[in-house]
Amino acid sequence: MRIDAHVHFWRLARGDNTALEPWMGPLLHDHEPGALRPQLDACGIDRIVVVQAAETLAENLYTLGLAARTPWIAGVVGWIDLASPALVEELAALSATGRLVGVRPVRDDNRSIGWLLEQRYADGLTRIQAAGLTFDVLVQNPDEIPIVTQLAARHPELRLVLDHCGKPDIKAGRHKPWDEEIAALAKHPNTACKLSGLLNCAPPGAGAEALEPFATYVLHTFGPERTLWASDWPPLLLAANYADWWTVTSELLGGLGTADRDAVLGGTASRIYQLEAACD
Repeated sequence: MRIDAHVHFWRLARGDNTALEPWMGPLLHDHEPGALRPQLDACGIDRIVVVQAAETLAENLYTLGLAARTPWIAGVVGWIDLASPALVEELAALSATGRLVGVRPVRDDNRSIGWLLEQRYADGLTRIQAAGLTFDVLVQNPDEIPIVTQLAARHPELRLVLDHCGKPDIKAGRHKPWDEEIAALAKHPNTACKLSGLLNCAPPGAGAEALEPFATYVLHTFGPERTLWASDWPPLLLAANYADWWTVTSELLGGLGTADRDAVLGGTASRIYQLEAACD
């Protein structure tokens, strides 16, 4: 089964997608399941994981509602406030839907994630682990990957997923210290990495050749059993269309055996997000 482990949906009239900016032309309209399904079918993708795109509890109602109406949405990674005095109850209510598989508690579009190390959020991270949920981490600056490593060390029972390979600076061909930071993170067995977002980090028109050193390094350090393929649609549209990324992916994974390829393209996401349990 092919799973796209990172997709966003939004309906702009809801009014809480504040990370969208005027220069993001292709993104400045509604992006919902009906627009994505033909692209999934064309590439042979069976199911998806929807990831938060707004910093509100209300967005969870929207994305979980979409999941309730759309069988091929395998799970939702929602948004929560780690410092909420009602965090336990909020997690319980969201989990009762049977579709919440993880959380991504972004703040200010995570322009910096240093705040995640503050002591007042430690209990919230413990609560997420106790709820059996996965914790997605978005970094906008690859220099902050060591913060994710610190979180992994502090919370060894919490499943951590680094989004978009930590956004390496492919445009500048900057491998260091990104590669060293990725290797340090991968040493923690509770971590995984999404093979996504690379075209957005690369020069316009880049193909598999430009991405290969970064993708291969992620696959080598985390292994297929901790690497999840994803599109990051619709932000992907700022660099390429869905079919283009699928074609590049096929080249990047061309050297893998069948079992390893199947893991990256679905098996790892199913296990880490516990999608079979979510869809029972």
